[in-house]
Amino acid sequence: MISREFNKTYFGPGSIALMVAGILFLCQPRIAFLHARSVLVMLIGLIGFNISVHIPPPEQAADEDDIGPVSISQTLAAGGGHD
Repeated sequence: MISREFNKTYFGPGSIALMVAGILFLCQPRIAFLHARSVLVMLIGLIGFNISVHIPPPEQAADEDDIGPVSISQTLAAGGGHD
């Protein structure tokens, strides 16, 4: 099973990189091996990206200093915390 942190850090960006690499392999005419397998590389990247998108993002830790939504008018009236 893919962890949420691994998915966000490596698996999702890696899948996008595979899709881009497949497009680059398709566009270059010099190396026949890469050109012949470009669609396979793009397909593997597309399947990986589809899996990556369906894994929820990591849980965000609650910030202890966060006081919630603050009204701009109240902040300006109080001097914005500056005395």
